[in-house]
Amino acid sequence: MADFTTAKKWLKNANTVIVTAGNGMAQSEGLDILSEERFDDQFGKIAAKYDVHTIGDALDKKFATWSEQWAFWSELINEYSLQYEPSEVMLALKNLIRDKKYFIATSTFAHFFENAGFNENRIFNAFGDWTKMQCSSGINHGQKDDREVVERFLQAIKNDNVTEDLVPKCEDCNSPMELHMPLNANFFPDTDANARFRWFLTGAEDKNVVILELGVDETSPQLLDPMVKLVEQFPNWHYIAADLADEDMPVDLEKQALGFDSNVHDVVLGLTK
Repeated sequence: MADFTTAKKWLKNANTVIVTAGNGMAQSEGLDILSEERFDDQFGKIAAKYDVHTIGDALDKKFATWSEQWAFWSELINEYSLQYEPSEVMLALKNLIRDKKYFIATSTFAHFFENAGFNENRIFNAFGDWTKMQCSSGINHGQKDDREVVERFLQAIKNDNVTEDLVPKCEDCNSPMELHMPLNANFFPDTDANARFRWFLTGAEDKNVVILELGVDETSPQLLDPMVKLVEQFPNWHYIAADLADEDMPVDLEKQALGFDSNVHDVVLGLTK
């Protein structure tokens, strides 16, 4: 396991921190899309009807009606986003980078960082954000906040009155709206946030930078490989990885990278002690 002393020194000397967060971070905030635990109890009818037993499988499944789809989505968004309370890991991360210039690039999609109070202009949701919705037509008509829609569906579920007229429609073409996530080929990334992230990276080339990788795995390589390449280019940049081991790092980064081969919880709390 890597040395916290060295990692803390790098963070102390850094004026810029780039956080990349993936499935490991989502799990620390209570959302494990691959876990079968509790799914059948929470969504028994959906599990039986569509033979899905994890959140990830259910998100990939096209339901019979849009109202059924939105009812399921609304319950997910309510539990993991609207009712979200930052974990001790998230609070520790805020404390860790509070005095730094930072940017967060994440594939977690559940609005965790925004809800925890991080600057929304310093967050790039690479896999979208399920508190937003987009047109299902395949044409990019922009994104809209879906939380009022979610609230209406939750009330309808409570009253056992879920109907198709509750399904949100695109203001431009009247097609049903869907979650702003890569559920199909229609996903449109947030180009504005992506552009802000790229400008941030360009502006940090001559800074003392630490990339803090929190639970990024092979499902989101765009948050892993390009960041490692940047560290290879700039000798004043460092890379700290929660779940990768030192031997997983490129040989060229031997003096610039640390891999803890651990979990997000233990690493973030270890860095703040």
